[in-house]
Amino acid sequence: MTYACQITMGAEAPDLEFIAYTYPPVGGEGVLPLAPGASDGGLLHVAPGRWFAPAAGEALRERLAALDGVGSCVEVQGKWCRVDLEGPDAAAVLGETVDVIAVLAGRACAAVLLFDCPCVLARSAGGFTVWTRASHQPHLVAELLRLTGR
Repeated sequence: MTYACQITMGAEAPDLEFIAYTYPPVGGEGVLPLAPGASDGGLLHVAPGRWFAPAAGEALRERLAALDGVGSCVEVQGKWCRVDLEGPDAAAVLGETVDVIAVLAGRACAAVLLFDCPCVLARSAGGFTVWTRASHQPHLVAELLRLTGR
């Protein structure tokens, strides 16, 4: 079976990761989204004490810089590769590996394994955005292309 889904590779971007020294972070209240899977202004809470900021702009960089003493902010450009899935069957394509609707129920994002690739998954306007580690990107994209008949 093939699915109607558009797969687009995102351009490399200046991504950031923020890792708190303690969890819950002391001093990050009101600045960091604390609920698991929460998102706030482009900052995704992907694991206890860990946040991912894809394509972080200047305002978000300043916001994270103000958390000196709460945690470490690291630029990870090149670590993550973005893949966008859009179309009526986007959920079904990803559903071949995990029930993304259930995983994202009540959440903005989640850290998941998709086709054995570590990923960050989030909803987008037309479907889903996936960030996978650069070393896993060829395998993930090959599986997605196989399912969409490309």
